Amino acid sequence: MPEKKLYIMKKNLQGKRDWFILKNMLIENVLGKNGIVADKLDSYELRPQQLDMALTIEKSIEENKHLIIEAGTGVGKSMAYLVPFIFWTVRNKKKAVISTYTKTLQEQLINKDLPFLRNALRSVKDNTRQKDLPPGSGHKQEEKFDFSYTLCVGGQNYLCLRRFNQLQMHGLIDTKKEVKELQKIIQWEGQTKNGLRSELDFEPSQAVWSKVCRESDLCFGKKCIFNDDCHYYKARRREYKAHILVTNHHLFFANLVNEGRVLPDFDAVVFDEAQTLEDVATSYFGIAISNFKVKFLLDSILNPKTGKGLITRLFKPSDKTVAAIRKTLDEGRRAGDLFFSEIAEKFGTDSRTTRIRKKGVINNYLNNPLSNLSGALESLLNLVKTEEERLEIFAFASRCNEIKKNISTVINQDMEEYVYWAEVEKRTNSLGLSNYKYARCSLFAAPINIADDFEKQIFDKIRPVILTSATLSVNGNFNYIKERLGIPVCTPAGNFHHEEFDSGITNGGDFSEKIIGSPFNFSENALIYVPDNIPDPNQQPDEFKNSIIKHIEDIISHSQGRSFILFTSFKMLNSVYEEIQDDLDEFTLFRQGDKPRYQLIEEFKAAQKSVLFGTATFWQGVDVPGEALKCVIITKLPFAVPSDPIIEARMELLKAQNKNPFMDYQVPQAITLLRQGFGRLIRTGTDTGIVAILDPRIKSKFYGRHFLNSLPDCKKTSDIKVIKNFLNLAHNHVD
Repeated sequence: MPEKKLYIMKKNLQGKRDWFILKNMLIENVLGKNGIVADKLDSYELRPQQLDMALTIEKSIEENKHLIIEAGTGVGKSMAYLVPFIFWTVRNKKKAVISTYTKTLQEQLINKDLPFLRNALRSVKDNTRQKDLPPGSGHKQEEKFDFSYTLCVGGQNYLCLRRFNQLQMHGLIDTKKEVKELQKIIQWEGQTKNGLRSELDFEPSQAVWSKVCRESDLCFGKKCIFNDDCHYYKARRREYKAHILVTNHHLFFANLVNEGRVLPDFDAVVFDEAQTLEDVATSYFGIAISNFKVKFLLDSILNPKTGKGLITRLFKPSDKTVAAIRKTLDEGRRAGDLFFSEIAEKFGTDSRTTRIRKKGVINNYLNNPLSNLSGALESLLNLVKTEEERLEIFAFASRCNEIKKNISTVINQDMEEYVYWAEVEKRTNSLGLSNYKYARCSLFAAPINIADDFEKQIFDKIRPVILTSATLSVNGNFNYIKERLGIPVCTPAGNFHHEEFDSGITNGGDFSEKIIGSPFNFSENALIYVPDNIPDPNQQPDEFKNSIIKHIEDIISHSQGRSFILFTSFKMLNSVYEEIQDDLDEFTLFRQGDKPRYQLIEEFKAAQKSVLFGTATFWQGVDVPGEALKCVIITKLPFAVPSDPIIEARMELLKAQNKNPFMDYQVPQAITLLRQGFGRLIRTGTDTGIVAILDPRIKSKFYGRHFLNSLPDCKKTSDIKVIKNFLNLAHNHVD
């Protein structure tokens, strides 16, 4: 048989095989009533909303359009976007990124959803009969569908074998505590398969991990003698082969600002927990410099207390080179002390944040010393013998130049449409004394509006982009998220109404949108409690605090603990906690900041009559299903602090555009976070409980109805007795 004809036949057989497999891979055949998932999942419940979401995403992929899709709690949105993107990537040899905000969701995708789908979909076989195929075709009767996936994390999360061995050889550890940590890492290194920091059974200090982790400017790549065993490059090889890359928003934007050098090239992206995108993007497009960062850099080159660092590792301590660098470093330290002491004097040694509105209000004492240090380091390049040593010297010289450039950018306010500010965080030494030497002093710059960057760098370059979350809409429309991310708005802003709609609106031919409601029965399973006669928190703050303390005590006595108390500031959290803890001695109390977040959640779930006091990070991304959580108490409506430099600058911009900053920005932002806080309560179809909102403004102010209208349709009460009856009925129903 001619070679060309044989090639064509094999190609046709391949297409025929793929067709037989993929015809069984219709979305309905996977997520439908009698589909593959139903067959493989013992606890399967048909969720029409999930199927609807998956079909909507499939259509968006086929039409090559971006999509904003809100899916209420319980829809199972991860399966709904994974299935169509798995089919698309395999069929078209594409690569898709799934980006999340929280580590919890990443772990769910990598450890649960994707392994389940891979196992389930591989059970689908090509039912082509051998007799229907030409003799000698070599076609296997049972070809299995398969896809690959992997987790993508930043390089600094990986152990660097070169630096790990270097640390042991040169003894760069300073304290007994750090020595103990290193011993644990040495023991772990002999067992780890992936070399990921998250696999450690303890949290290493930054001082130790920074000496053994992979850092991009200290990486030799293929030239490294450890390249074959390198954990980071093993992960990179998996990334290049995978159809689905699971990452987080922070790494996604790190890839963006590093011109695509962090992730492999990809064809589409799903942003889950998309309500957080603006904040994450803002931080990555911005600048941050602190006295701690400058000190860490200088000490890494040569620590004056221990005599250890880059220079003494490369040269003998008696060498003239070391003496010269030491002199230049001392100059840098004196300049740093002067620079940051001036920041503390100008902006106060007490903890505070201050907007910097004018150029040149801080003297740049560090500019010349950092230039001198960079030049001194570069002069050493010809004195060292190995390429490894030259790489390290060049990396530290570049870090000096980067800090110098960033300081100059902030002081001179070189970037237009950016906001600039200083932060001073008060700290004390072991004697309880406080001055600038013990304070964290920082300078920041951040873009006021990321909409243009988002449009040009994401929507114009990647297609399709899917934005999803349980809380993307505000009162039934997506106007707020659209305006924040540079998406055309086709309906008038401020159109506050409450209606669940099922739309396929196309904006400018590029965007579609849809809201899919929750399958949960909120009207029966949840109760909203808004008490009367609580003082206004702005007009009577002390009376407000005393009032909510009494209400908190009453509520958790009825719920027998099992409560989250969510605050909008650490100051209020700590103040309430200190006053209330003695009265709640029969309950197990947990306070944010006392232990790592994940540990607090696990202990909360395991404890009896537990109460957790939390702020921002506990409003979203926390999953406590079942009887462990029966009550979420929201102490105040979560308005952002208007004096925060970024918030203030954004409000000024909106005002200049003849918009209402309060209604167009502050209220929608707070509504989104309130919906997230509410969403902590009902996590499964059988969960029941109450959400108590103790802020009287939700009733007394004209904008309060917008908050209530954005919440699920629940029973509402202002009578504390109704809480007890509701919880008793719910308990009896469960029993």
